[in-house]
Amino acid sequence: MKSPMDNSQQAVALIKFFKQKEHFLAFKAGTSLFRTPHYFRRLEDIGRGDSSESCLGYWDKELSDSIPNIVRDGQPIDLDEVQSILVYPAHEPKDAWLQSWCMIGPHNNFGQSLERMLDEFGAYFVVLPARNINAYANLISESCNEPVRYGVIRYSDNPLARSLTVKDHGFSYQKEFRFYIGECDKNEVQDRDIRLHGVNNLLLEAGSLRLESASGSVMYCTQGQTKVVYT
Repeated sequence: MKSPMDNSQQAVALIKFFKQKEHFLAFKAGTSLFRTPHYFRRLEDIGRGDSSESCLGYWDKELSDSIPNIVRDGQPIDLDEVQSILVYPAHEPKDAWLQSWCMIGPHNNFGQSLERMLDEFGAYFVVLPARNINAYANLISESCNEPVRYGVIRYSDNPLARSLTVKDHGFSYQKEFRFYIGECDKNEVQDRDIRLHGVNNLLLEAGSLRLESASGSVMYCTQGQTKVVYT
C-alpha cells in the first residue's frame, strides 16, 4: 500500500461519524481508535460488519455460518471439527490496523449517501479538510512511531479482488477512505488507541454540514441529528 498524494487532491474533505457523543468528544480530545479487519469480519452491525473484510471470505460456526465445502485434488476435505475458515489473498498474509473515514469529493455524490451514513454510523461527525490529510497521517505516525499509509477504498463485484484496499461493491455508497498502521495477524481483534496531540487543530469547526449537489440542490445536517434537511 502506498500513500499517494493525489488521493487528497480528489477530496474536498474527509468525514468520520460516531454513534456516541462521548466517542466524538474523545476523538476531538485526541483519542484516535484503530481496529483490525477481523473485528469487522465478526461484527454484525449493518454497514460496519463485513464477513469479507480484507479477505476472500470468512465463515464461523459461532456466528451461525455454514462452513463451505472445500475440495482438494478432487476429494472433499473433512471440516466437521473446524470452527472457522478464513480465505485471504496470498499477497496479503498480514492485516493492518485501520481507521475508516468517508470522502466528500467534488464529483463522488457523497450527498446521496449522507442520510444512510448518519443512520448506520451515527449522527456525530468530525470533518478533516483535504489539505490536512497528510498532516493527520504525520500526527499518527509521530504518536505511534510507525509509518502510516492511507488512501481511498476501491469497490469491486469480483470476490477475488477483495483486500485491505478493495471492498465488495455493495459498500460503495460509503465512499471510504482509510488510514493504516502496522501489521497484525489475520485473527487479531485487539484495538489500538493512539493519542494525538493537537488533532482538533486539523479539524473544521462543524456544528452543521452543508452539501450542494451538482444539480444545485442543498442539504444540511446538524450534530446529533439523524434528519437531513433538503432545500
